[in-house]
Amino acid sequence: MRQVFKALVTTSATLAFTVGLAACGGGGNSNSPTNSPGNSNPDFTRLSPALTEDGLAIYGDLSVDVNTSAGFVVLADNGASLTDIAWQQTAGPTVTLLSSQSQAIGFDVPEAGDYSFTVTATTSTGDTRSASVSLTANGNSTDDIVNLRLDHMATERGRISIRVDSPANKIITATQWTQLAGPEPDEITYQEDSTNGPFRSAFMEAPEVSRDEVMAFRVTATFDDGATASDDVLIGVKEASIANNGIFTGIDMYVTTDLRPFNQTSPYADALQACVYNNTVENSCDFDTLPLIGMETMSPSIDTILDRTLVSHHWMGERFREFLTQSAAAEDIIKLLRGVTAIVISYDVRPSFYWVRTGAIYLDARNFWRTPEERDTLNTIPDYRSGFGNELQFGIYWRYVKDGEYYYPQSSLPASSRQSKSFVQLEASLAWLMYHELAHANDFFPPASWASISSSSDPLSHFQRFGAQSSIMSANYPLQSTLLEGLAEVSFGGEEATTAQKNTTPSQVADAFSADIAPTYYAYYTEREDYAMMFEQFMMLYRMNVSADVAVIGRVNNNDALVTWGQRHRINQDTLQARTAFTVERILPELNVTSIQADLPAVIQMPSGQSWFDLVQLEGEGGKRETTAVSSKATAVRPPLRIPQFERHLH
Repeated sequence: MRQVFKALVTTSATLAFTVGLAACGGGGNSNSPTNSPGNSNPDFTRLSPALTEDGLAIYGDLSVDVNTSAGFVVLADNGASLTDIAWQQTAGPTVTLLSSQSQAIGFDVPEAGDYSFTVTATTSTGDTRSASVSLTANGNSTDDIVNLRLDHMATERGRISIRVDSPANKIITATQWTQLAGPEPDEITYQEDSTNGPFRSAFMEAPEVSRDEVMAFRVTATFDDGATASDDVLIGVKEASIANNGIFTGIDMYVTTDLRPFNQTSPYADALQACVYNNTVENSCDFDTLPLIGMETMSPSIDTILDRTLVSHHWMGERFREFLTQSAAAEDIIKLLRGVTAIVISYDVRPSFYWVRTGAIYLDARNFWRTPEERDTLNTIPDYRSGFGNELQFGIYWRYVKDGEYYYPQSSLPASSRQSKSFVQLEASLAWLMYHELAHANDFFPPASWASISSSSDPLSHFQRFGAQSSIMSANYPLQSTLLEGLAEVSFGGEEATTAQKNTTPSQVADAFSADIAPTYYAYYTEREDYAMMFEQFMMLYRMNVSADVAVIGRVNNNDALVTWGQRHRINQDTLQARTAFTVERILPELNVTSIQADLPAVIQMPSGQSWFDLVQLEGEGGKRETTAVSSKATAVRPPLRIPQFERHLH
């Protein structure tokens, strides 16, 4: 665990990607470059389709080794746009197609045999086309296998991640990446596993294209015993309509075009597509087009919520339904969702955020996966702020603990191990996130406002006129530490640290933080985050019986992560109770906050000089309610010190 902490503090990403037109490699690859019709004289070499049929061109290998990854991409053979895609497996051992409505599918080949698929698509002229393709999986007796996941479709200028792992019980010591064909992507970076595991990734930005294209890549991995293995992946690039001054494109977010309403027959299907998450929307839609859920009903059903949900993959909506049906937090979350216009769950949302310009919450789908196949569809590009604050001598870290065990972050489930998560683990990934993002929504649109909001208004203009509750809270209960406010700009805003800030010691930070009234370090970044953090931690303690830990830990010569200062249940400290009550009463007025606070556990001080990892169980912890803990498997890796605090994000 100490080694993991050290790696997470010191690891940096490196550039390591070779672009070339290699014609050889392992894995039974049959792709070869060619120039196809549809765009004369491109400045790159195109891949040959495996077959063409009924105006469709299908790309992919027709012969692969068992236990490797495979996939297909379908384009119109004349370069035109395609819509209404539907893939279906028609023969062979069953594989999981989680992107069956996209132009690209990817899957692992579980056993030897012949696999057949059909795809239908609608052309730009409204014609329906259909084609069939088969592949043969050859038996493979070697243990030297590498999986390059996952064949998928990306939107031009959108973010792409490709993950390398292997089912072999070996360490990958080196990877050689090669682009085989297709337009060259931008800003390629490579990241290795900082915990000395098999995980490797490549991150890139999809190139601009004048028609749909296909990029092909190969990775050759070298294992710790000197053996090698190769695998290929196809990334389709979708030509898209893009507004330079769009809500998202204006901040360099180029979003997937595969997003669709979870409920295709939702009365808001068209409004969701037009208003919430695309590359052309330039202005907020008015509430007459897409109202807050609470403007229509004070008692929404789960189906009402799902009618406002956009997903990039259907499984994400199913997991959301599962959470809303089974979670102990579900009753609260359904009430809180009255304060949004829509819910977006997508593989390319990272980090999660709320945006008042649309009135919607945007959720990173990596919080929703339960099966390894679902996990394969996710984008794993690091949060762009992950390196902020690395020059500072300290970190103020957080975690959630339940019944003397880690609750979140959870014990690591390596992607290469192909393990699934239980519902309890899914709930642990989602509950805190939903409380936080919905606190933002109900900060801008508190329940007391819903009945009086004009339908001719829109989310942004309403906020500009009436402001947010967090501003009132901050004025009444302001934070005091200018030291921590400045440091938060470095840690979360990316400001360059001054010499004085670089010299600030963990003890100085601990003195300032312990004397103030913030629940977490992130609260110093903006008053909006201060407000949301208080609500999140209060609800996790009250509803989920989950304790929040916060600690100041030095980052210099401290591989054991010895705590300078720390607390559990800081949210219920007497100096924070008034501002917490102010916040919770405005977000969930149904709760008797003062009465609840009297029954919540008291603050527990962490002993200084002990390791963070040895303080999951603390002396003085009160009695336990009847609960189910998120248990760690004996073979699992303990959660890291640094966890994705940047989930807490607001546009």
